[in-house]
Amino acid sequence: MGRFRIGSRLILIIVGAIVLGQMLMAAAYIVDHRDGDERTSGTPVLTQIAALTQALERVPAADRALVARAASGPRFSAEIRSAEPTDMVRSAVLAGREQRLRAQIGPPDDRFIALALVANASRGGQKVTRLRDLVGAHMRAVVGLSGGDYLDVEAGGQMALRLFGIPIGLIAGILGFAVALAAIIAVRRETKPLSELADAVARFGTAIEPQPVAERGAPELRALARAVNAMQARIADLVRSRTVVLGAISHDLRTYVTRLRLRLELLPDSEQRRKAATDLDDMQALMDDALAFARASFANGSPEPVDVAAIVRAECEAQRAQGRPVSCDIAGDAPAMHVRGTATGLTRVVANLIDNAVAYGGSATVSLHATTEAIEIRVEDRGPGIAAAERDHVFEPFYRLEGSRNRDKGGAGLGLTIVRQIAESLGGRVAIDDRPGGGAQVRVTLPRVSAPPRQA
Repeated sequence: MGRFRIGSRLILIIVGAIVLGQMLMAAAYIVDHRDGDERTSGTPVLTQIAALTQALERVPAADRALVARAASGPRFSAEIRSAEPTDMVRSAVLAGREQRLRAQIGPPDDRFIALALVANASRGGQKVTRLRDLVGAHMRAVVGLSGGDYLDVEAGGQMALRLFGIPIGLIAGILGFAVALAAIIAVRRETKPLSELADAVARFGTAIEPQPVAERGAPELRALARAVNAMQARIADLVRSRTVVLGAISHDLRTYVTRLRLRLELLPDSEQRRKAATDLDDMQALMDDALAFARASFANGSPEPVDVAAIVRAECEAQRAQGRPVSCDIAGDAPAMHVRGTATGLTRVVANLIDNAVAYGGSATVSLHATTEAIEIRVEDRGPGIAAAERDHVFEPFYRLEGSRNRDKGGAGLGLTIVRQIAESLGGRVAIDDRPGGGAQVRVTLPRVSAPPRQA
């Protein structure tokens, strides 16, 4: 099926399943009703054997063979034997039918009666002992007659399943269910590459790292997977190139900024000199934020289990050492809380949240809240808060609630953008709520992982 398109494959699977189901049901019906009679069902065959036995008891012994031949047909063979067949082996599953046949024939009660299921000639004609022997099996009946003769009957062919009392409708239903299940498995196998492709694209959307997709399935799926792999590689290269360009520009601009600072130092102290120095500081900070935003696309390294509690404590201590009003509700002896990420990326997340809270709220309160599935970094401030209509916009690059770009009032507007970019690349999410009592509350939720094994 390598050359068939996905539409053709699905059509073939569905049509094939329907046709196969109908063929199996038709075959079962034909087998059950072959020759337009019911000799292949258990009860009519027993009735016929009982009637033939009663007829043979009423004719002279010399005419019994003639009557048996007259009763024989394509699917019912009767023969008179002068001695009990030595190759007859009873089938335990037919014990109840032996009793039914005995009741239909009548006295004497000690009459010899034996029933057996026998495989067809291609399987050796032996007693049925395996399920596959039922295909083509027939029933053999031996009935003792007065005078010492025995009636040996072989009846039916594909009636063995009906001997167990299984209706043909139930058999057809079972076959239909099996065919439908096979069709579902086949369709699932054909559509699985689409699910894998969707998962890979979703992962790529957060990590901006190529997520290779296996090229398999229908030609369209293989072509689509190949195109997606190439697209991922091109986009990742473009983002890397952007980072390299921004890094180069930042490096070159730092050189000019440094020269300007040196020239300012040679100028006499004045109001204009102080304003120029402030502008250089703002320019330097803007370059740093832009470069951090570009680098955040790649999560700053390969993710691994990291103790987020230790990172939060260390960043809070560093902020307090700079004289900033930051409080941390994490005890020094608190247990480790691991998430899958990088120390650099998570430090950037905590630092940006604290910077944002201090800039707009005057102070920051940092806490951690853990469950069995996730760990939440919560940073609260006592500022004016963020309106519900603005909470989605604050994550956009260079968007600021306060219109100016004065560094004293919050910077260039990339802090929360970088936070969300790093959090989503690690499978987390960011949300903003109102702080009880006034202010803003920013929550970063990251998936929790088990602690890495200790190294010797």
